[in-house]
Amino acid sequence: MASALILHNICCVAPYSPLLHSNSLLKSRKQSLLSDTQTRDLKIRKPRSFTVVYAAQSNFLKAVQTVWKVAKDGIEVGTNMVPETVPRPVARISITVVALSVALYVLKSFLSTAFFVLATMGLAYFIYIALNKDDRPKGGADSTPTEEDPVEEARRIMEKYK
Repeated sequence: MASALILHNICCVAPYSPLLHSNSLLKSRKQSLLSDTQTRDLKIRKPRSFTVVYAAQSNFLKAVQTVWKVAKDGIEVGTNMVPETVPRPVARISITVVALSVALYVLKSFLSTAFFVLATMGLAYFIYIALNKDDRPKGGADSTPTEEDPVEEARRIMEKYK
């Protein structure tokens, strides 16, 4: 319920928002997007929180409804494949159990594969970091480059070629 209220506050235009206020920048330039009658109608109407929340969740609800319909149809088809000697409720329950078992097996296999790949990548990264310790700069906080270091290095190079 709290998420519906938050979503309502984010998605709805308040009837007395600065865009619709009589002293707004749009009104002062006389470039109003809405006519005066539409503005009055918006001020009179109450915001519809239910429709906004429903519209924000409609894609998720449609997906859930589609999955539910496909599952029911699949169970019905599976039930029709069972011989008539088996009672229909028992056939539906057994087909549902088999379908859930297969779905959970596929989900488990997918998650197992994903976690194995992630663990392998993490192990490879750990080994890479462990084997390449020597490439880091030696010393602690004292080894930060100062302005004297490049000058000293340049002097050494110049003395080398004298």
